[in-house]
Amino acid sequence: MLVDLVRRAGTHAGRTADARGPIVAPMRSEPEVEVAGPVTGAQPPYGAPPADVLAAHGYVCEEFVLAGKATAYGHRDGAPLTADGRWEAVPVATAPYRTRILVVRPADPAAATGTVLLEWQNVSAGAEQPAPTAGEVYRGHAWVGVSAQVAGLYGSPSRRARASRRAPLLDADPERYGGLLHPGEPACFDVFSAAAAAVGPRRTAAVDPLGGLPVARVVALGGSQSAMRLCAYANAVHPRHRVVDAFLLAVWEGRAPRLDADTDPLYRRTTLREDLDVPVLVVNSEFEVTATAELALHDTELRRVWEVTGAPHGVGRTSPPRADGGWGPNPLSWRPVHEAALRAVHRWLADGEPPAVQPRITLAGRPTPHIVRGEGGNAWGGIRLPEVAVPVAEYRGRKGGTGSAPMFGGRRSYPDALVAQLYGSRAEYAALWTQAVAELVEAGVVLPEDAPAMRARGAEVAEALPLAGPR
Repeated sequence: MLVDLVRRAGTHAGRTADARGPIVAPMRSEPEVEVAGPVTGAQPPYGAPPADVLAAHGYVCEEFVLAGKATAYGHRDGAPLTADGRWEAVPVATAPYRTRILVVRPADPAAATGTVLLEWQNVSAGAEQPAPTAGEVYRGHAWVGVSAQVAGLYGSPSRRARASRRAPLLDADPERYGGLLHPGEPACFDVFSAAAAAVGPRRTAAVDPLGGLPVARVVALGGSQSAMRLCAYANAVHPRHRVVDAFLLAVWEGRAPRLDADTDPLYRRTTLREDLDVPVLVVNSEFEVTATAELALHDTELRRVWEVTGAPHGVGRTSPPRADGGWGPNPLSWRPVHEAALRAVHRWLADGEPPAVQPRITLAGRPTPHIVRGEGGNAWGGIRLPEVAVPVAEYRGRKGGTGSAPMFGGRRSYPDALVAQLYGSRAEYAALWTQAVAELVEAGVVLPEDAPAMRARGAEVAEALPLAGPR
């Protein structure tokens, strides 16, 4: 495995006088990559959106094979992996690879925005997530999913992977994916750079994965485990290649793996280096805020951090609120804010319009910060979706004892007497909910296109409340 070569080579990587200095790139090098495709087969590509979804949006989905030699990186011998993110990538080995990208793009080049959303495919469940089927992606952008990691091809022995119903690529369709090759996890960063070069504005391969689509910019996306990988990439590998124009990280826990780590790494606590030369937007739930609390992660000219109050890391199984007022799973999702973040990053790059600075969730206490909560139990500050702005329940981003993992948070309904004390009627509640939606749209953290469905949900919530007014 390539990781073994990296470990041996890493002992001879040498030292540097200042491994924590500012970004310095003596040359701009883009990985050479061969592109083949589009790939055909008896079945659609793994993770492809349904044909009717693509047709409704005027999009096509195609799959391509990327091949070349990937460079694995290590760290300077003796250089600390510091929490300020000023890491340096040292090439230590190369090996051939053969992976795939999944491309979802407008069928009509005239409908394209020029933005490619390049997603580091999440493999926490031992297989890749499917492509998006709705939302901002389908408003003229191209989405490209990169099979950058070992688990996407071969699977993972983790408990979560065994419980997943999804299969890794080689198991899902051996005929289609049998020729893919991943040399080991340390190659994943270079594979991602190769994918960015293959779909970026300076692409030169004979086969164009975007079918001639005009491209002006590439935004790197990743959530959770993939966000941690992208953090390491941004801190250490991006300065070498500069094939990405912005980063959008979601539910990122303020950690990143070593560049030479194997498939089950020990993640290191670190921020995104402040001297990055491209915009960065982080969308976090309440779950992550204590993990990032002590990091240098303030808003700057090229960095924004949005925190969604009350939202958990992920939404698991959903169920009606418990009648006894006990804790149950938290259904509140940060994804509407992430949709707005996609548009915000596009405008940041295309129009030079940075996203608005948003209030952070309030923390107190040192050395172990905790979330400050109001009388109703909800956190102060942050981006407040209507469920939190006009609450009839307490929402926690992290909570045990709900029948689900703490990362799925918790929700506990307010007693009827408290609801009646807070709101005079269903009509009043619905009006307050509508006002909260309007304020979120005005702030740029909810899209106008998503507001009608959000208002309709408020009407449903109001109808079910133990208050006066028509049902």
